Amino acid sequence: MLKVEQLKIFIALTELNTMTAVANNLQVSVMAISKSIALLEKEVGQPLFSRTRRSFTLTQFGHDFKSHAQQVVAQLDTLESWVEEKNGSISGTVKVLCQAPEMIHETIIPWLDKFLALYPNIKVELDVKESIIDLNTDDYDVFWGVSDYLGDTFSGLKRRTLWTCDYGLYASPSYLARHTEIKTLDDLNSHTVIGYLHNQPADIIIFQSETGEPTHKVIHNRVKSVTGLVEMACNGLGIINAGNDDVKILPALAANKLQPILPDHWYKNVSTYVYFHQVKGEQAKVRSFIDYFIAQKKFWGLG
Repeated sequence: MLKVEQLKIFIALTELNTMTAVANNLQVSVMAISKSIALLEKEVGQPLFSRTRRSFTLTQFGHDFKSHAQQVVAQLDTLESWVEEKNGSISGTVKVLCQAPEMIHETIIPWLDKFLALYPNIKVELDVKESIIDLNTDDYDVFWGVSDYLGDTFSGLKRRTLWTCDYGLYASPSYLARHTEIKTLDDLNSHTVIGYLHNQPADIIIFQSETGEPTHKVIHNRVKSVTGLVEMACNGLGIINAGNDDVKILPALAANKLQPILPDHWYKNVSTYVYFHQVKGEQAKVRSFIDYFIAQKKFWGLG
């Protein structure tokens, strides 16, 4: 008889690709993962994976089986969450990862005390990683304030939109006065960008093409960082790419420390998301956290 835990291990392996990663995530041995998959394949009577020394690839049967398995696990999680809510016993630790400390201060901390009072049996762990998130090593329940790259890399995640902004180009008046005038996209080729260290590559700028499609350009770069980009731009070190809702951008514009560049070519309606696991997404603790803080959006002043 199929067991839900087997299905969860199977789904995790399809997302994390290695038994070691699944074992670390579930805090069990690699041998336990291997035995669970072998038993599952024996019970369904067909191989679920094509194996190589380094990876697991779903067979066609495995691909179809995954779709049904996800539905079963999601339905069970929903049922368990409903029971927890009816019994008033939502509990556990919600581990949240953000990609900038500002996100925690602007969208979570001001309402955290009320959330904890509303759910006295829930604990919250908040962490920051100012680099690319990798589910093989980053074991969290909620990934808060992340762009679409995470969903593109790990398709099994669920997501909800947090806010939407326009991704613009900015530089200080002193920088613009010292360099050639920027009237067209091609004029950017003779300018310098302050790179975000974990962009791929770091010296990339993203904008909207003449046809309205998002595109990018790699230009000269001397400084790369994960923090202080707005301050460096204000000091005249180069052009930055940033959301027009950034809390540091707005006062810099008001004080004429920064000026917008080529606003007609800004990348419009860029969404930022909260991601959560397909398997864990319907757990009451996770859903309660996401629902509560998204309900505070009207107070964030973002997007």
